[in-house]
Amino acid sequence: MLKNIILTAILTFNFCSYSQTIKKVVELENKYQECLDSGNGMKKCSVDFYSTSDSLLNVAYKNLKIKLNTTEQTNLIIEQQKWLKKRDTYFKKAFLEAKTENSGDTESSDFQMLYFDKKSTYVIERVKELIKRRNKIK
Repeated sequence: MLKNIILTAILTFNFCSYSQTIKKVVELENKYQECLDSGNGMKKCSVDFYSTSDSLLNVAYKNLKIKLNTTEQTNLIIEQQKWLKKRDTYFKKAFLEAKTENSGDTESSDFQMLYFDKKSTYVIERVKELIKRRNKIK
């Protein structure tokens, strides 16, 4: 658990210390894929990447929000609240899909890996969207 927290902190710090770009997100996705491709600790790869994705979402959201005027900030808050509801619905669906694919075994490493992979994929797309919007603002 402590390793996960440290890894997330390091990745988030590194991500924040450089300009937030789609290229950096793609690099993180590639490192995640390399971790999965190694075949070792795939569940840990997925859990760590989800944790990192969630942290990056918070950073991307805050970085966009500070670039906006008051009205735009209010609109972003409302939009994010709607996205969070959609995310929660998607996570429930992803849980059921992963459960079905693993014959109902929600305790297996395969289930956990698949479920966290689905969650991180959903979140990282929102991160990219927020970064693109922030980068369009001068």
